[in-house]
Amino acid sequence: MKIKIILKALFLFCLNLVLVGLLIIIFSKAGTAPNIYSPLKVVDYVIKDDSEICAEALELIYSDKNYNYYLPCIKSASISLIWDDGVVDSLKNAIEKEKVTMDSLESHGLGIIKNEK
Repeated sequence: MKIKIILKALFLFCLNLVLVGLLIIIFSKAGTAPNIYSPLKVVDYVIKDDSEICAEALELIYSDKNYNYYLPCIKSASISLIWDDGVVDSLKNAIEKEKVTMDSLESHGLGIIKNEK
């Protein structure tokens, strides 16, 4: 009789260890979040332009091997990008960190002048 009780307790103990192990595995995998800027997840933004007036001169904001991209006046310091997740970036930072493309900025309403080199 005592052996039966001991075996039953041992079985329940092992079963509990297995369940705890499975729960640890499940919860550890649930905590892994993908990068918010992953190409699989589309993160959108809104352009906020705080410039009221700006100096009338073209401002170079980006250049690649084929084109130069300009703003119509000196105002990049007053333009922010507000991402869906609440993060706010300056226009210059978003371009430098390659978070946005010129096509994306243009499609979001930023007036960009594109000149061939």
